[in-house]
Amino acid sequence: MNNLIFSLALLLLSITSCTFDDNNSNQISINETIYFEIKNLNDQDYPDNPDIGFRSKNYREDFFMEGRIHSASQEFYWNFSFLTKGLDTILLNNIDVSEFIPTIPEHIKSDEYLSYISCVNQEWNRNQVKFNSDEFFTTIPKIARIDLARNCLNAYLWEVILYVEEDGEVLPYSHGWFDFPHDVYAQLFEKKNNVLFSKYKAALENWIDPANKQASLNLLREVVDTIEVDFQDHSDKMYPLKAARKKKYKEIIYPEAFSSMRDLQSDSTSFATFSPPGIYNKRDPRKTELGRIYNLQDVKAYKTQAISEDKLLHEIQFTFSHRKNNSKTTLIIGGINLDDFPVLEESEANNGWKNSMGIGNHSFYESYPNHIINRSKESPYYAMLLNEKGEWIDSHKVGIDGPIFHFSDEQKSQLHLWLLSFERHALVGHYEIKMK
Repeated sequence: MNNLIFSLALLLLSITSCTFDDNNSNQISINETIYFEIKNLNDQDYPDNPDIGFRSKNYREDFFMEGRIHSASQEFYWNFSFLTKGLDTILLNNIDVSEFIPTIPEHIKSDEYLSYISCVNQEWNRNQVKFNSDEFFTTIPKIARIDLARNCLNAYLWEVILYVEEDGEVLPYSHGWFDFPHDVYAQLFEKKNNVLFSKYKAALENWIDPANKQASLNLLREVVDTIEVDFQDHSDKMYPLKAARKKKYKEIIYPEAFSSMRDLQSDSTSFATFSPPGIYNKRDPRKTELGRIYNLQDVKAYKTQAISEDKLLHEIQFTFSHRKNNSKTTLIIGGINLDDFPVLEESEANNGWKNSMGIGNHSFYESYPNHIINRSKESPYYAMLLNEKGEWIDSHKVGIDGPIFHFSDEQKSQLHLWLLSFERHALVGHYEIKMK
C-alpha cells in the first residue's frame, strides 16, 4: 500500500512540474526528478548530539533511504519527497525555496564588501523552517511536524527532521542529513541575485575569513533621532537553562563549571564546533574571543530610517572593552522594529525575538509562512561587530551568534538584550536598556 501511495505521489509530482526555457541561461532548466542520498547517524556516529535525552522514546536512528526533488509550479518552487527504509513517504509539495538561498539585499548591492558580508553570513548561519501537519503529506500517521534546515556549514548541507507529539511535547523522531543538488543551488542563486554564482562560490562552499574593512552603515540606514537611554549589565547572573540552552549545555567545553555569564566572557571559553554534515563535535573545540565583551561601557540608541523601505526603525549600539586590555568592540544591531519584541519574564528569555549576525538574515528557527514573508532582499535587519577602527570583525571568531530581545514590562520601556554564544550553546551576556 505504501509503495502504491508513493508511486501516485511521484506521478502527481510529474504532472505538476513545469519545463523552463533552455535558451535562457538564467532560467532553471531541470524538469526531471533529482535523487539525493540521505545520511543517517546513530549515537555512536554522533555522540555529541544535543537531542540525546530530549527526543522521542521511539527515536529512529536508521530511518531514511533517499530523497527526491522535482520542479513544481514556478521557478523557485520545488516538490520534496523523502522515502524511508520502511517504504513510508514524506511529501512537501510546492515549496518556495528562494528564501533558503542567500540573497543580497537590493539596497547594498552597490557595495561589494557589504554584499559579500551579507551573502556569506546568510549562508553560514542556520535557518531551520518548520512545516506543521497541514503543510505536508506522509504515510506515517504520528508525524506532527517536519523541519527543513539549511545548516551553517556550506552552500549545500541541509537537514530533514521529523517530530512526533509525546506527553504534551513535540519531540524529534528522526533526523537525516543531505546535500541539496549543487547545480540547482547555483542556478537558483544566480536567478535570485542576478549575479554569477562563481563570484561567491568559493566562500559559500568553504569558509574563507573575510577581510576586516569599514562597514558603510549609511547604506543600511539614515539616523533620524537619538534616544536617551539608561542601561545595566546583568551578566553577573546565570542565564535560564531552558529549551535549547538546556540540551546544549553539554556542548560547552570550557569553563567546565561556571555560575554566571560573566564567567564565559573570556578568550579561554570554548565550545563544541559544528562539523560536516551538520553535527556538534567536542573533539574539535571552538575557541572564542569573548573577553571582548567583558566590560560594557556605553549604549546608544537611535531612531532610523531604513534605506530598504519607508519605515522608521531602531538601532542600538553597545560598546565594550576587553577583559585584559582596553581594546574596544562595538556591537551594532539595527533595522529592528521594537513592536516585534514580546513581553516576557527574564526566566523565559529563550522565547524572545532572535536573529543571527549579518545583513538581511532569516532567524535561526521560523515557521514556513514567516520564512516566506520575511524576504532577505528587502530586509532592513543588520547586526555586526566593529573594532576600534570601525572595521567589521567576524562574529564567529568572537563567539557570538546573535541577539535575543524582549521587554519585561507591558509599557515596553524596559528592553532586554541577551547574547547567544557560538552555535547558540549558551547565553553570554544580558543587558537591560531603559528608553527615556
